[in-house]
Amino acid sequence: MPVRLILLRHGETDWNAEDRYQGRTDVDLNATGQRQARAAVARFLAGALEDADELVAVASPLTRARRTAEIVLEAAVGDVELTLDPDLMELYGGDWEGLRLAEIAERWPAEHEAWRGTPDLDAGPVAGETLRAGGQRVLAALGEHVPPAWTPARGAGERAPQTPVLLAVAHGGVLRSAVGQLLGAEGEDFAALERIENARAVVFEGDCAAGGSASRRIVDGCWQLRGYNV
Repeated sequence: MPVRLILLRHGETDWNAEDRYQGRTDVDLNATGQRQARAAVARFLAGALEDADELVAVASPLTRARRTAEIVLEAAVGDVELTLDPDLMELYGGDWEGLRLAEIAERWPAEHEAWRGTPDLDAGPVAGETLRAGGQRVLAALGEHVPPAWTPARGAGERAPQTPVLLAVAHGGVLRSAVGQLLGAEGEDFAALERIENARAVVFEGDCAAGGSASRRIVDGCWQLRGYNV
């Protein structure tokens, strides 16, 4: 049975509603974001997580992602260990942190277009992190959370789980970049990828890579897209 990789964006915050760039600023979910997280469970996550023979759950330590993960796990499966990984945080926003998107577009029109209008993996906030770098960081971090028993080359006596699930709760920018890079999408193909909406997920199924460093288990694996913005 292939590994199921669920990449879930956090629910809405007041800054999302105000069209502000959040980046690493620690903004909590608002009431709508909490409802969105519970709705994601009802929509599909409950079944996906309940069916897991083994479940590994990781999240960005920023409150909006951590709280989304806690709401989802409590509603879907009850008491499951949640690991917080700082490498799952959003792109560092540099000069854009806290600014409304309209102000960013006015002050940095070319940079805003390359980041939001026609997204480019090598674009990012001014004095911040590029989309490509953020996505690579997330993929490497996820690889570190894949148990060795989930890879094709297992040690003696290790049992392959029947339906292993890796749930990662993080942020729209880095998740979209990670998805694009798993799909091999560059240039126009990456720009065509829809933004991941609040409390929506991208789902892959496939095989993690065996051998090499743990950080390469996801990025060097073989994946098929099963759902986008689900």
